[in-house]
Amino acid sequence: MTRITLVNQVPASSAASAEFRLLQGVQHQHMAVRVGVHAGGEASIPTQGSGYTAVAVTQMEDMTLTSNEVSFSGSSQVLVAQVVAENGFYDFRLVAYPGTQVSAIVCENTWRAPVQMTIKQTGTPVAVVTVVDEHNQTSVSTAQQWQCYAIVNGITTATVEFKGPNARVTLTSDGDDSYALAVEKVGPQGTSLEPLASKPAETETAAPAEAPVLSVTSAA
Repeated sequence: MTRITLVNQVPASSAASAEFRLLQGVQHQHMAVRVGVHAGGEASIPTQGSGYTAVAVTQMEDMTLTSNEVSFSGSSQVLVAQVVAENGFYDFRLVAYPGTQVSAIVCENTWRAPVQMTIKQTGTPVAVVTVVDEHNQTSVSTAQQWQCYAIVNGITTATVEFKGPNARVTLTSDGDDSYALAVEKVGPQGTSLEPLASKPAETETAAPAEAPVLSVTSAA
C-alpha cells in the first residue's frame, strides 16, 4: 500500500496531540488532509485510490442546488458545472470530459454564481474542496508532490516538502516549545530508503484553518 505515515514523537507532557496538515500539488497546493495524532501515536494516510468522485454545489437566488455525483479514474480530467434549462425547469449538472492537463483536474464553472466543488479520492481520506468563481476555472493538482506542517500548542512548524506516494513524517520537540518535522523516504512496504531534507521549526501562532476538509485517523 502506498501511504504517508505521520508520527508524533512529542511527549504527552508537552502536548496531548498535534495536528498534521497535508497539502498536495505542484504550483497551487490544495489542503488534502487534516489529521490529529495523539502523543506517541501515528496515522497512516493512503495516497493512491481507485479513482475519484466529485460533486458541485451552487446558489440560485434563495435555493441551494446540488449537482449529480460523477466518478472517474485516472489523474487527468475536466469537470464542467452548468445549469441547463429544459422544459421550463433548471437542472444543475456536473459533466466530466477527458483531461487537458497532465496530473490535474480542471474545474470549470459556466454558471453565473460561484460553484463549490468537492473532489474525493476513492479509498483514501484525501479530499479537496475548491470554489470556482462564475464563468471561470481552476485546476486541482493530482501529482504526487506533497507539503506538510504540524501545529502543536498553537505553534506551527516549518513546512517540509517531498515527492512520491510513500513517506514517513516525524514530529519531534526539543522540550522548549520548539518543534520540527523530519521526512524519511520509505518503500511500499514501509521499508526505510533514505532521509529527506527537513526545515527547522518556526515559532509562530497558527492561523485559523479555512479548509473545511477534516479526515482523522490516529493511533494511541
